[in-house]
Amino acid sequence: MAKELTFKNLPFVPESRQVIYVESSYHKKLNKFICNHYEWLRETFGRFGYDFCYLPMLSEEVISYNAPYLTEEECHAKIADITSLDKYAIDDKAIEPSLVFSLDIPVEDAKGNTVLQAVAIKTKWLVPTKDTFTRLAKEIRDVEQAQYRHYREIEEKKKGKESEQPRFSVGPHDSGVSGRIVDSDDADYKFDYESMKLIDEIRTRIKALQNKGVNTLILHNIIDKEERLSRLRITKDYRIFLVDYNNMEIKLPVLPKAVFLLFLHHPEGIRFKELIDYYPELLKIYLTLNPTGGRMRQEQSIRDITDPRNNSINEKCARIREAFVRNFDDRLAKNYYVTGKRGEHKRITLDKSMIIWE
Repeated sequence: MAKELTFKNLPFVPESRQVIYVESSYHKKLNKFICNHYEWLRETFGRFGYDFCYLPMLSEEVISYNAPYLTEEECHAKIADITSLDKYAIDDKAIEPSLVFSLDIPVEDAKGNTVLQAVAIKTKWLVPTKDTFTRLAKEIRDVEQAQYRHYREIEEKKKGKESEQPRFSVGPHDSGVSGRIVDSDDADYKFDYESMKLIDEIRTRIKALQNKGVNTLILHNIIDKEERLSRLRITKDYRIFLVDYNNMEIKLPVLPKAVFLLFLHHPEGIRFKELIDYYPELLKIYLTLNPTGGRMRQEQSIRDITDPRNNSINEKCARIREAFVRNFDDRLAKNYYVTGKRGEHKRITLDKSMIIWE
């Protein structure tokens, strides 16, 4: 059965429906089993609607994607700091190998410490079995269902009548995100849709990072207090570097790079319907980047971009966004690519004081 564990000054607060493996001392067989059957554990707990988290799987790749401003040494330090929760426990005895989780909303005791539920993993068997972890997932579900029943009883007593049944799902939660394609040849109208459509391949990588077993929101709780933007450096040969993100280089095809440089030159923003006014400037930038291409073809490419009825500008903006989101989390990346509401000026929001032109 579940018991309560009290933690002080946790580096993050586990979210509802996250199940995290903890132990005070290293249990070789259990850790080996989890590493060898990690995908199976993720899928099994996922069928019950839970996110199985094994903190040692938190890798430098996950950290660096969410916090590109950290050095390699800082990444190592972060991983060492958050891969063990037992050092934050204030209970009297060491924590046996357990799965800890939060019941809906994390509870705090009178001193403001975080109280989590824990189900111990019986380690008397010689080899961990899949059946054992399947039973653990069911037990956690039973504990949560009992909590909801208790909640309903309290609410019914308070109201003196039958309360509305709270929602409870034993399967993976639906994100609830839906979208629709707008039938319009107006580039400005399609701006957001095209930006999302053309970075689908990046979603695969982000999903792979999340499948490491640590929800990115956990990371945000840990690192958001330290996050910072990087200065953007444009070299003499028009390479793009993020100075304070370990001098990360952002690589762009020539046409998207020309659009990127145009918007950097105009921090006040540009309306898509007015792009035709920027045709000479954009063509000049493009010819500087690509002086050996066929002139007629080059001019046609720029005409397509500056035509507000053409989708070319959306494709180029989407590629710019893709180049940044490929390297680090969107909450930081959105400062470097072209954004803006429909009908309004589109701009790169990074402050011009953060841009270095060689």
